[in-house]
Amino acid sequence: MEAKNTHIDLDLQSHLPWNKARIKFLELLIISLIRTHGVIYSLNAVSLNDRIIYNNFRRIQRFFSDFIIDFDQIALLLMAINPVEEPYILSLD
Repeated sequence: MEAKNTHIDLDLQSHLPWNKARIKFLELLIISLIRTHGVIYSLNAVSLNDRIIYNNFRRIQRFFSDFIIDFDQIALLLMAINPVEEPYILSLD
């Protein structure tokens, strides 16, 4: 799994000033969200990795409760990954 996600890890690392552990978790969470086609914590906890499901569930909860996400950084990341010609409107809901 490590080799497949290297590109994602490098891309996120270059755009987000977070520590490596948070970026690695975000990478795993993004892949889990794609696999499960949903945002339900319990479903993503099963898909996240091979650890105990309850531990994954708590990890997801802690990530969203303890960490303030700067959506300006996320918007810049999205624009860097998928550049669009101006004029454009980016809306995060």
